[in-house]
Amino acid sequence: MDKVSEYLKAARISKGVTIEEIAEATLLSPSVIKDIENGHFDRFSGDELYVKMYIRKIARYLEIDEGIADDYYIKTQEIKLGEIQNAEDKKDNDVNSTTFVDKMSESLKNIQTAPKQPKRVYEDHYIKRYIKYAIIGILIIAIIAVIGYSFVFTRSDDTSFNNTDKTTVEGTVSSDKDKEKETDNEDKKEEIKDEEENVSTEITFTRNGDGDFSFKLPEGYDSDTFKLKVDFTFATTVDLHVNGDSNSYQTDTFKKGVYSSNLADISASDTLKEDSACESVELEFNVADFQYLEFTYSWNLGHRYYINDQKIPLEDRDHQGTKANGMTRTFKLTLVK
Repeated sequence: MDKVSEYLKAARISKGVTIEEIAEATLLSPSVIKDIENGHFDRFSGDELYVKMYIRKIARYLEIDEGIADDYYIKTQEIKLGEIQNAEDKKDNDVNSTTFVDKMSESLKNIQTAPKQPKRVYEDHYIKRYIKYAIIGILIIAIIAVIGYSFVFTRSDDTSFNNTDKTTVEGTVSSDKDKEKETDNEDKKEEIKDEEENVSTEITFTRNGDGDFSFKLPEGYDSDTFKLKVDFTFATTVDLHVNGDSNSYQTDTFKKGVYSSNLADISASDTLKEDSACESVELEFNVADFQYLEFTYSWNLGHRYYINDQKIPLEDRDHQGTKANGMTRTFKLTLVK
């Protein structure tokens, strides 16, 4: 055992390794490593398998023969077997040393004389009997009194009930029914309110392709119109067709022409920022008449679109170049009814 400890300690010192470095590498406690190096294996009684595993980890880290862990475990088992054998030999010696006289003395000590039976003396307990009979009589009288009082009290309640004004009773019943109706009405109102709150107010968008989106207004949408807002984030020529009309869409708020002319020099990455500079246009369409619209650009780069202030979720491929390089330069928006 001591050889194992000395071997591990010498290997550690020769490699210039500290106990703390071994502890960090093997995840063992520094105190455990110190006990192993100092040969304090008595502190690990019953945990020999764990100590064997600890020694193997330390040996592996120090790059020495891991077989010393097996040597330690075999040695501990031999020591245990020797201790067990010594204990059994001592027990046999103790048993054989007992003499016949000692056994006889022990037997005599265990012999006990039979206890003497006390002499029975008859005593007359007539007073106790009289007291017992008196208590029983009192209990019977009390029970009869309670039963009689309960009967009289019940009869009195029946009489009071029979004399109650029927109008008052009917009025009370009617009042209770009214309260139940009010409670039911309140419950129904709460259910209707919950249903209204659960109705989605979000507009649903569907991406059909590059620069091509459909949208559906929320269930129960009660307005005759919807609003479209466009942020032009780069200098571009814009034309707008509605419901397939080849003529340009012209309103007081939109005219075919150049928008964001002052933003021609900004970079493409700047146009794609959420807070980039822009020129905005707001348009309003009738829900019943609207089918789809299509913007045509000379530059389709970073523009943002909103329906009733809800932003359409564009992807990078929806922001693509110019007519000159053959990339997508339109944006189409269709209403699903």
